[in-house]
Amino acid sequence: MVRKFKEAVHNNDVEALEEIVSPDDERMEIDRKYLAHFLELMHRDKGYREATMSLLHSQLALYQSDGNDFYGTDAFAWVDYYLKREEGVLFDSYSIGVRPYFLHIKTNKPGGTVKVDGETVLTSEEGDAKMLGPLMPGEYEVEGTKKYSYALVRDAKKVKLFAREDGQAEVQVDLTGTYIRLQSGFKDTRVIVNGKPINKRVEEVSEFGPVSRDGSITLQGEGTFPWGTSRSDKIKVTENTLAVDLTPKPYADKKGKDRIVKTVNTFFKEWFTAKQKQDASLLTVAGHDLKRELVRDIETKKSLVASWGKEPFRGVVLGTRIDLDKLRFEYTDDHYVVQIPVELHSKHNDNIHERMEEEFDAKWLVLRYDEGGKRWLVHSEEILFGTSEYFQGKNTVKTEFK
Repeated sequence: MVRKFKEAVHNNDVEALEEIVSPDDERMEIDRKYLAHFLELMHRDKGYREATMSLLHSQLALYQSDGNDFYGTDAFAWVDYYLKREEGVLFDSYSIGVRPYFLHIKTNKPGGTVKVDGETVLTSEEGDAKMLGPLMPGEYEVEGTKKYSYALVRDAKKVKLFAREDGQAEVQVDLTGTYIRLQSGFKDTRVIVNGKPINKRVEEVSEFGPVSRDGSITLQGEGTFPWGTSRSDKIKVTENTLAVDLTPKPYADKKGKDRIVKTVNTFFKEWFTAKQKQDASLLTVAGHDLKRELVRDIETKKSLVASWGKEPFRGVVLGTRIDLDKLRFEYTDDHYVVQIPVELHSKHNDNIHERMEEEFDAKWLVLRYDEGGKRWLVHSEEILFGTSEYFQGKNTVKTEFK
């Protein structure tokens, strides 16, 4: 029998091995697929092969000397295939015993389905755990799935049932799925999934999921403001998505968007005109702080012209680029505030040489919403450093003035 076993292993002969094996548990069926797994391991793992063959030869020598069977003792608790003796009235018979395994399957979420080698072994109605066996030694593919509202969660594992001392194995199937962070400048932003409200706000679902990251799910934020209902752009959830900003746009439609663009362009044109004519009252879309700043600039320039013979200010706005993709929108100091990256293209003599020179200045332009006047006013401006990541997107609005 040992010789037949050795030949079957050497020849990688599943059929020959099948003829000489005998399961320890009558409930266990011999399956050629798992016999093939065993033969593959015997050829691949020298240590496993030598230990198995050594055991069989030791058993054979013991049986031939009429000794007792030692299979099942601690020294050989790991054995998967061994020499089995069945005593008879006239003579004993031998076969290759196959040790049974039991697989404990557990899921961390109820309501899922688990398959082992393509066969369903645990359904959503059966709970979250199952004992499977007796099984042949072999390699098993365990796959768990669970359907959620926005994802089909799948967890697949390979379990090797070889050389395990207790004859058991446990596999944990993770059906948690993927969650992403939802952020917004407004906590009461309503969450929109695939174009439909889910009756949840960002503050309620800061961790959203489980969600599929194959691009089939889109997210938006929606908010109600003095100018109407605004939404953020649709964002597809993809493989690299970890967080999504659902801050709504500071405008409800194209008309509102155009109004902000017009406010920015009007501000720069009025600023240059007012500075040249030395009349701050020409500013119609600026807040009080900027008007006061312009008054100071005008007075300073007047003093320099009168006392030092400096050239009066001359300048013209040639154009702007307004990056609406990179704007920041929030509610602060009792005002709705928008910070917008703007590139101003102009020509003026406000320089050390007092010559008309063309310049491109990148700025953060800060707008505040005037609820009384139902319009946006320019509140302040700051220098924008590092412009390489700005003015590249599809929502960069370019305007040229003639």
